[in-house]
Amino acid sequence: MRAAVITRPRKLEIQDLPPPEVGAGQVRIRVGATGVCGTDLHLFDGHFHAQLPLVPGHEIAGIIDQVGPGVRDLKEGQLVALDPVIACGQCWACRRGQRQHCLNFQALGVTRAGGFSQYVVAPAGNAYAVENLTAAEAAFAEPLGCVVWGLLRLRPEPGGNALVFGAGPIGLLLMQALLAVGVAAVTVVDPVAERLALAKTLGAARTVQSGPNLSEELRDLEPHGFDVVTEATGVPSVVEAMPQYAAVGGKILIFGVAPEDATVRISPYDLFQRDLSVIGSFSLNGTVPQALAWLETGRVQVKPLISHQLPIEQLRLALEYKEHPGMEGALKVLIVPE
Repeated sequence: MRAAVITRPRKLEIQDLPPPEVGAGQVRIRVGATGVCGTDLHLFDGHFHAQLPLVPGHEIAGIIDQVGPGVRDLKEGQLVALDPVIACGQCWACRRGQRQHCLNFQALGVTRAGGFSQYVVAPAGNAYAVENLTAAEAAFAEPLGCVVWGLLRLRPEPGGNALVFGAGPIGLLLMQALLAVGVAAVTVVDPVAERLALAKTLGAARTVQSGPNLSEELRDLEPHGFDVVTEATGVPSVVEAMPQYAAVGGKILIFGVAPEDATVRISPYDLFQRDLSVIGSFSLNGTVPQALAWLETGRVQVKPLISHQLPIEQLRLALEYKEHPGMEGALKVLIVPE
């Protein structure tokens, strides 16, 4: 089978590998589509605890090709979406219901071979049957599952308002999910006008193009601040500015992946005096079923987020999209092996 392998930092090879064998309690997936994520960029650079060589790709959907002994309720020919997190179920974190913090953490495309290949093997318990979706749409189950977990951590109040920094794929998923759980109006900030136009079509009440007068524009829109302020940028300066836009009693969700060594300055007195909550959210935690429910019912739209579908051989183009003419406007890139 063809597979993309990160052999060392910034070194990617397309290799012919034997198809993985299926063991007891496992299924083999013929990959239909795998999303390219910011985590893949970190792994490509040798960061994020990369264990190389590695076949990356953790936003995976495809058709079950083989079923291992002992597998029930799944069969060959089914379209499934994969939860990449493989937890031991026995450690301190797993027993607390925090499987994404498993002390023996494994993940498809991060510590095990992932979806930038023609086939991938996964525990049967990580495969969720999909109905009424294409593989391209089902590949969003993992990133949307991360968003679902973020909202479970955040618990926004119905009828409130929210501010989202970033109108990339995750920011647009966050915006739609906030509306789906009852937030009345979402304002989206991004430097790219085309992304803001898309946010508007997907339900944003207001959009603001970031610039030197951003603070004044947002204060004019909401003089008392926003009930929820979240970001999908990973930019430390954005995180540092977030408290100033929160209303009294507001909640701040840090969702983007900032550099590991980044720091920000936030006033503890400000958090104390204005009853602010700062919340982090890491990965997903058994939330693929909720994500699939939103996708299958159309509560969250993902087709408009797909800008490119590329073969495995062009994965480097997706990982280095900022350096390639014609890819500057890339939104969500999917790798489609066949």
